Amino acid sequence: MVKAVRNDVMKYFIDITLLPGPEVPLHFLWQKVYQHIHQAFVEINHNGKICIGASFPEYDEKKSRLGSKLRLLSTNKNQLEKLNLRFTLGLVEYLHVSPVEQIPHKIQGHAVFKRIQPKNNNERLARRRAKRKRISLQQALDYFKGRDEIYSNAPYIHIQSKSTGESYRLIISRQHVQQAASTQLFSTYGLSSSSTVPIF
Repeated sequence: MVKAVRNDVMKYFIDITLLPGPEVPLHFLWQKVYQHIHQAFVEINHNGKICIGASFPEYDEKKSRLGSKLRLLSTNKNQLEKLNLRFTLGLVEYLHVSPVEQIPHKIQGHAVFKRIQPKNNNERLARRRAKRKRISLQQALDYFKGRDEIYSNAPYIHIQSKSTGESYRLIISRQHVQQAASTQLFSTYGLSSSSTVPIF
C-alpha cells in the first residue's frame, strides 16, 4: 500500500527501461547502460561523489534480478538533464528513456542501494593478487582455482574498468525500505551505503 510520505530531498527522476530482444539479452543491456552511466558520473563527480542516486524499481534479491528498469533521481533537475541520456545512450531500439519528471508526492518510503564486495570472492582476491604480484589476472585466478568462496545472492552487473580493461562484478544490495529520508552524496555508480532514494 502506498503511503503519503513527504519527500523533501529528491525531487526529480528519469526512468530507463531496458527492452531486450532475441539477439540483445538483458544482461548485455545492463552492462552497456551502466557502463555509460558510470562514465558520465565519473565526469561530473566532485571528490568521487555525485548528487544523483540510482534505484532499481524491479529489484528482487531472492531471484537475484535487477529487473528491466533503472531509475536515476536527484534534487537537481539540471543535473539529470545534462546527462542527455535520451541521445547519448544509443541502443534506441532496446531502451526507453523518459523525460525528467517530478517525483510523486505519495511514495512507499526510502531505501539504500549499495555496492557490496564479498571479501572472500575469488575474483576480487585474484585482482588484488594480480596487482600485487604483477602477474596476469588469469594467472591469479588459476592460483585461487578450487578455493571455496562465499557467494552473495544479490544481483550484479558486469563493468569494465577504464584503467585496467578488466571486467568485474558490480554487486548491488538493497536495504529495507524505511520512512525517513537520508541524503548525502552517492558514488560514481549512483550507489551509497547510507544515502537513501525514494521508492515509488
